[in-house]
Amino acid sequence: MAVIPFADRFEAIAAVRSPLTVGIDPAPETLAAWELPYSAEGVREFGLRLVDALGERAGVFKPQIAFFERFGWQGLKAAAEVIGHIRAAGALALADVKRMDIGHTLEAYAGAWIGDDAGIAADAITLGAYMGSGSLKPVVERAKSCGAGLFVVVRSSNPDGIALQNARHSDGRTVAEALADDLTAFNADGLGSAGNGPCGAVVGATLDDAEAVLQRLPTSLLLAPGIGAQGATLADVRARFGAKAARRTLPAVSRQIAHAGNSPRALVDITGRLIDEAFGLRG
Repeated sequence: MAVIPFADRFEAIAAVRSPLTVGIDPAPETLAAWELPYSAEGVREFGLRLVDALGERAGVFKPQIAFFERFGWQGLKAAAEVIGHIRAAGALALADVKRMDIGHTLEAYAGAWIGDDAGIAADAITLGAYMGSGSLKPVVERAKSCGAGLFVVVRSSNPDGIALQNARHSDGRTVAEALADDLTAFNADGLGSAGNGPCGAVVGATLDDAEAVLQRLPTSLLLAPGIGAQGATLADVRARFGAKAARRTLPAVSRQIAHAGNSPRALVDITGRLIDEAFGLRG
């Protein structure tokens, strides 16, 4: 059976369900508001309820794995069940793991999360690259072979990342710009039918100065955190990213949806409004 790249699967589902990416972030205060215990069972129940309510509407779900790992093997078992539930609903599961290392260690992290033989098989994962972009090469090859997606942190939405990401190399490029160039090079021999490769980038929706980086990522899907609780809107994504980049963007919304409350109707209502807005990114 031919491997279908993540970028192509995303394009297909975004055209039907929208590119909206629903974050599954079972933080303690969120579980309390949902009257769920702060435990492995609580994070499991939270994730399953979100998917049950929205699984036929949202195209992508992004479980924040840290909230599951907090509870050890039981939490990881819960994460595996939630990810399986996402995929059974016909949606894409983007595991927010932000792994970063070198050599066999990073390969093992990748093997844990992507590919048919993965310990917990997600459709895509997030990564860090500040051990050097060359450290990503084995993971990129694995992603190409199994049709997975990678989203590498390039420009984050947190202010504390600015100094490192905007530091300059001797050639004048910022660290973020150089990383963006490397991701584009990695994508060169792995482009899908829509012209996007396996190496996507995380670029914060709150940033007003991301244009130089975005111009260097013409073949990358873009994961845009910072919408909702952090202050950005879907309209901001289009304004800040520009029409071409916005069309390749997965706008991620977590707390704004979860804070609607533990009611399927409330979750459907707020997500429906966000889905309508997200479709506008692709116009």
